[in-house]
Amino acid sequence: MATRNVKQLLMLAAISLPCPGAFAQPTHRATIPAAELRWDAKGFSLVPSSAECLASRATDDPVWNMTLEPARGGGLQNELRLESRTQPSPNVAETKDGLTLTYSHLLDGKKQLDIALTLTVRGCGDRFEIAGEIRNGTREWIIRDFRGPVLSGIQAELSKTPLLMPIGFGCRVCQLPPDGKAAWPWRKQGRYMAVTAYYPSAAGTMSWFALAGASHGLYFGSHDARCGSKALRVWHDPHSKTFSAMIEYQFFVHPGQRVAIPKMIVKPYAGDWHVAARVYRAWVDSVRKPIEKPAWVQTASGWLLAILKQQNGDIVWPYNTLDKLSELAGQRGLDILGLFGWGYGGHDHLYPDYNPCPLMGGEEALREGIKKAHARGKRVVLYANGQLIERGTAYWTDTGRHLAVTQKDGQTVQEFWRKYQDTPGYHFDIGCSVTKRWRERLLSLAMQANRLGADGILFDQLGGRGPLPCYAEGHGHPVPSMVYEDDRREMLRQIARTMKDANPDFVIMTEGFFDSILDSISYFHGYLLGIFKDSADRIAQQQAAPDMNGIFPEMARYTYPEAACTVRFPSPLLPRPMANYTCAYGWRLEIETRYAPDQDYLLNGRAPAVEDYGKIVEKPDVTAMQTLPFQETAAYMKRVAEFQKKNAALLMTGRFIDNDGFTCSGSGIVAKGYRCGNLLGVVLWNTSDKPSAFKLAVPEAEFVSVSDPEQASVEPFAALPPQTLRLLIWKQKGTFP
Repeated sequence: MATRNVKQLLMLAAISLPCPGAFAQPTHRATIPAAELRWDAKGFSLVPSSAECLASRATDDPVWNMTLEPARGGGLQNELRLESRTQPSPNVAETKDGLTLTYSHLLDGKKQLDIALTLTVRGCGDRFEIAGEIRNGTREWIIRDFRGPVLSGIQAELSKTPLLMPIGFGCRVCQLPPDGKAAWPWRKQGRYMAVTAYYPSAAGTMSWFALAGASHGLYFGSHDARCGSKALRVWHDPHSKTFSAMIEYQFFVHPGQRVAIPKMIVKPYAGDWHVAARVYRAWVDSVRKPIEKPAWVQTASGWLLAILKQQNGDIVWPYNTLDKLSELAGQRGLDILGLFGWGYGGHDHLYPDYNPCPLMGGEEALREGIKKAHARGKRVVLYANGQLIERGTAYWTDTGRHLAVTQKDGQTVQEFWRKYQDTPGYHFDIGCSVTKRWRERLLSLAMQANRLGADGILFDQLGGRGPLPCYAEGHGHPVPSMVYEDDRREMLRQIARTMKDANPDFVIMTEGFFDSILDSISYFHGYLLGIFKDSADRIAQQQAAPDMNGIFPEMARYTYPEAACTVRFPSPLLPRPMANYTCAYGWRLEIETRYAPDQDYLLNGRAPAVEDYGKIVEKPDVTAMQTLPFQETAAYMKRVAEFQKKNAALLMTGRFIDNDGFTCSGSGIVAKGYRCGNLLGVVLWNTSDKPSAFKLAVPEAEFVSVSDPEQASVEPFAALPPQTLRLLIWKQKGTFP
């Protein structure tokens, strides 16, 4: 019996003994009042002070990884992927406010590489700051990216703590895809499901994301003043049923270089998601300021986008019709004409040459047409593509081919645009935004637009494309380098500064949106998630099923309430729901006329048939033109535009506050708030096809007025008719920013 007890005691003692190396990396920590960020042999764990806050537990998955590619002349062929699990344990040093992890060298299998990695973790006020540095002492390797550090094992329920990602103007992820199959915005990555935003681009418009509950959340932000290329990524592990989050930095560390890893912020917070947005915006305001817009653009209601000459040479709107186009814009309440295809080559042909077309009347007719638009109170913006150089043209042969973004294999990055099935279409190279001659070309186009009398220029595509690696020699950057990141931002800043000196009222526009170019772009032509033709339908669906994954335009709209952006609708009419969506969210209105049947519809009200568009590849919404009443649809668009302008102090130049400061409930009701001084306006939009009652409360405020786009007299708190808008205004006590 005694022998048996001794054996049991020995077994218990053995179980309690540490595993080999368990004391090699004891737990180290950085501390803030809300949480501890701990490091041990398995990685980082977040331990909150309150049980309500999100926690994470290290899962022994890789904390970081990086890719190495052979340097030129190094004699190597294959890439390497290094990760934390195959490296020696880092040296961990505790600091006054956190810890430092140092890998003095990295291993390729058992071979030592002269590459050092340092990660620093600080508890700084109410947040954790994680930064670092990579030193490349090799001659044969270029470090191409760094992924991490990873915060793994995050315990969250998406139904209670949705994931907000800056894809487009924002998306909200409330559930995992069913049956383990990829479904937007989730993508399959091995055994994981991942959601990724690529910054800066239309697929990653800001460099923050959050797991955001109603009363608490977890903020992640890349506070990188350089606005470098990166991917924000969250993935789900079906085995542990937890989430992981990281930021992947896309940069090149050449032999002999040191590169800083931008600061990643991890912040547990109390409150709803607006807290996270304010954290990010406060940092942005500390490093850059948005451009000061001319007065006219601040209250510009939107634009009539007209393609004057098409890719195949068809002339739809010659210069002498700009007066008529201005009249048509006025009938819909639009302030701007956006002139595409105004050059001799037409739309998507002969770029970057934009010379007035003799077949449309020549330069004098264009100047005269712009003057007539001005006489009708319209502004005119001319189109130029900000990146495309058509291959085979005289410009390409002489200059453009030397400016093209080039891949590792020597091939250029190209696009192909074909508007008609019975025409060949055209191939384009992408101009490198570092090159001096491409920057000079875009500036010359802006100056040309100003000389022709236009009020601005649209540099198409520059607000959408993500960064690219460029391997071309002679561009003025190291080979290789990431381009279309901070270089694009600086290029646009230089153009905007030069044009402001030439004409303070001249504006730079672009297609798309991301926040690093808000210091140069005054007005955006929307096409990305949340500001595209299907937005109203998606919002209505989400009102009916709030737990579905969907667009969340509030994310960027609240973070950047001053951003002016059209909601793109590529058709010559705007349905009522889209007009209501545009107004409720404080966007700007848009219609487009691109083809001859569009012209006939606008001039004569004749609804086209599908066959009228013949061999056109992308047709507008023919069904809408056939079913929606012509005059009534145009008139309602104008009433909405006038309604926005009448209430411009709130709806156009006021601050979008989403639902901060009030509560509202009602089936199918979208309620969005705007503040101007101590006035608070709430726009109500009934997204449904039936009347809807609502309850709306604004604490400590005095009701002032009510209005809508259609009626002279409105009962403030009566049920909203189907697909209608209403604005209620209160005067609040106190002072507001």
